[in-house]
Amino acid sequence: MGATDVSYDLRFEPWIPFLRASGAKDWLPPYAITDRIGDDPIVALACPRSDFNGAVTEFLIGLLSVALAPESEAEWAVLWRDAPPPAVLRTALAALPAAFALDGDGPRAFQDLDPLLDVDETPIESLLLNAPGVQSAAHNTDLFVKRERIQVLGRPAAAMALITMQTFAPAGGQGHRTSMRGGGPLTTLAEPRAEPRAESLWRLIWANAETVAQLNKRDGDSTRGWATHDQFPWLSETRSSNPKERGGPTYPADASPVQAYFGLPRRIRLQIEDGRCTCALTGREDHARVTGFRMKNYGVQYLGWVHPLTPYYHDNNAGLLPRHGQPGGVGWRDWQGLLFDSPAADGSRPAQAVARFRAQRADGPFRLIAAGYDMDNMKARYWVQAELPAFPDETLERIRLFAGNATDGADQAGRLLVQAVKSALLERPNDAPGDYRHLRHSLWADTQAAFFGIVGELAQLCCAEGPELRERFRQHIRGAALSIFDRACPLEAVASAHMRRPIAARHSLVLALEGYGKAGRTFFKALDLSAPEARGTRKGQPT
Repeated sequence: MGATDVSYDLRFEPWIPFLRASGAKDWLPPYAITDRIGDDPIVALACPRSDFNGAVTEFLIGLLSVALAPESEAEWAVLWRDAPPPAVLRTALAALPAAFALDGDGPRAFQDLDPLLDVDETPIESLLLNAPGVQSAAHNTDLFVKRERIQVLGRPAAAMALITMQTFAPAGGQGHRTSMRGGGPLTTLAEPRAEPRAESLWRLIWANAETVAQLNKRDGDSTRGWATHDQFPWLSETRSSNPKERGGPTYPADASPVQAYFGLPRRIRLQIEDGRCTCALTGREDHARVTGFRMKNYGVQYLGWVHPLTPYYHDNNAGLLPRHGQPGGVGWRDWQGLLFDSPAADGSRPAQAVARFRAQRADGPFRLIAAGYDMDNMKARYWVQAELPAFPDETLERIRLFAGNATDGADQAGRLLVQAVKSALLERPNDAPGDYRHLRHSLWADTQAAFFGIVGELAQLCCAEGPELRERFRQHIRGAALSIFDRACPLEAVASAHMRRPIAARHSLVLALEGYGKAGRTFFKALDLSAPEARGTRKGQPT
C-alpha cells in the first residue's frame, strides 16, 4: 500500500469470523471473544478452512496469554471463573508492542522486515498449504487440486493464510524452513466445555493459556529480560539461517519462549494493493486486495524447541521429536501418547498445555482436541482432526495399565489381520505388492467405541482393571478382525480352485486370536492374558 501509516492492526480489526451459540456469524476483533458471553456467546471460529481455524486458535492462545499475562495459576483461575469483558481485553491488547500490523511500510506481523523486492512475486494461492506447488503447475500434474482457483484475497483471509503457513510450514525446498515443530505438526488442546456449541470459546482458549511462571519455566532463565523483537521476530531483521551469511539455527536460548506462538520460519512479504476486492475465500468485500507475496529462503530455523501445544515422542537417534498427523487420522491408537506421560524417561510427552490442564486445572472429565496436517514431505495430504475423551490425573492411573495392554494387543491383532488377508489373496503373501495399512486403520476404527466404553467404566469406577476386562476387550478385537477379514476376502468372490487358501487363512487367524501358536501367544502376551496352552487347555479348533 502507498501509505506509510498502519491501517490494519490484527489486535483491533474485525478480521476473525466467530460463530455464536445462536448460529449467527460475526466478524470481530480478537478482544471481542467474550462479547455477549451471558446471552449469545461466541462458541467457535468460523474461518473458511479447517487449517485456518487451527492456526487462529493457536494465535489467540498465544496473544491472550501474553496480553493478560497472569503471573500464577491463582491469577489464571480468576479469569477462568470470570471471563474479562471485551473492554478489558482491548486495553490489554493495546498495551502490547505495536507488532501486529498486517500492512504498512514498517514491520508487519508474521512477515519479513525486508520488502524482499529482489525476488519475484508468487500468486497468493501458493500461500495455502494444499495449493499446487510450482513443480505441479509447471508439469501440469495438478489433477485433483487445481491451480488458479484463488487469485485475490481480502486482508482477513490473507492474515489467516499467513499465520497458518508460519504455524504449520511444511518442507519447501532448499532453505525454506519448516515450522518450529517441523512440517504439519499435530496440535493437542484441552477442551473443557461439556457443550462446545453452547459455551464460550473463551473457555477453550483460556484452558490452554500459559502463565508467566510457566513461560519462565520454559525459558530456563527467568531472570533474563527479552527485547520485543525476541518475542515478535518480525520487529527486527530476520535471524537468517543461511550458513553463507554466517547464519544458523535459533535455539530456545536465543529467543523468548513467547516466540513459540509467533514463529517466523518463512521469509514472506504480502503484496497488498489499494482497491476494493471480493475475497475468493470468504466472499466478503475489502478495501484492499492481496494478490501475491514475495518469499525468500533461509528464514528462522528453530532447533531444540518444545512447543507448549504439541505432544512429543523420543527417537533413539534424534531425541525428542514432535508428533505429526498420520494417514488414517487420529484415534485411540494415538491416545496414550497424546494424554499420558510415559513412565519411561525416554518415552512420550503430552503437550504441556494438556498436561497442565490435566494435572492442575481439570475438575473432572474433559476432551482432547487433536488436529494437524498429514504431510508427505512438501505435500499436504489432508487435515486430520479428532476429539477424544480425557481425564484428570487422579483418574488416569486406573486407566493407564489397561490402555497400554489394549493398544499393544490391537497392534498385534492388526499385524495378524494383514498377514491373514495377504495369505488369503496371494500365493506368495510375503512378496505382496500394494499398501494394506487400511486394514489396520479399520481395526482401530472398529474397536474405538469398545475401548473408550471400557475406559469410561474404569474412570467412573464401574469396573476394576484386570484379566476379565482385558478378555472382554479381546473379544471385541477378535470380532472386529474377523469381520474386516470377511469383507476383504469374501468367499463368493473366490474361484473354487482357490477356495482353500482363504479358508486356511481365516482358520489360522481365528486360532491366533484365540491364543494358539506362537502368534497367538504373542497376541495374548500383549494383552497380558494367559494363552490357552499356557493354562494347560487342549488345543482345539475354534471357529
